[in-house]
Amino acid sequence: MKLSKALLWIWFMLTVVNGEKNVTKDEESCSAVQKETEREDQCNIASGKKCENQYVGAYYCLGKGFPRIGIILIYTVWLVLLFQLLGTTADEYFSPALEQLSTDFGLPPRFAGVTLLALGNGAPDVSSTIHAVASSSHGYRLALGSLTGAGMFVGTVVAGAVIYVGNG
Repeated sequence: MKLSKALLWIWFMLTVVNGEKNVTKDEESCSAVQKETEREDQCNIASGKKCENQYVGAYYCLGKGFPRIGIILIYTVWLVLLFQLLGTTADEYFSPALEQLSTDFGLPPRFAGVTLLALGNGAPDVSSTIHAVASSSHGYRLALGSLTGAGMFVGTVVAGAVIYVGNG
């Protein structure tokens, strides 16, 4: 676990220390990155103020002499690490808290899992949807895409994993 925390810290420092570069062209959105052919121009656009995604900036700016397949491999390892951290955090902190709440409320464990777990799982989606809609006039697109994507993920990946693990 200490290794995963160290890797998490290193990745965070690499993406934050990367900093902002001077944008040579007019401020452009992140989609303009793909139109450029030179890596320096791509980095300038990706690190501009309108493109606030650290992962895009890291992809185009961190590995000047590093092959892009290496960056994709690093992102894949990063994703696996985040899932591992999420699982251990839920196991060590969320499950005992859920068990204690169900004991305090006098709920059977199955009922507590269905209600309290659903509330805990849905709260971030609700708050991010409210923030997305309130933040801009096109925020509803982000909210709709987020909720649709989350629903598709649960409907395909999670349900498929449950069926696979349950042999059936």
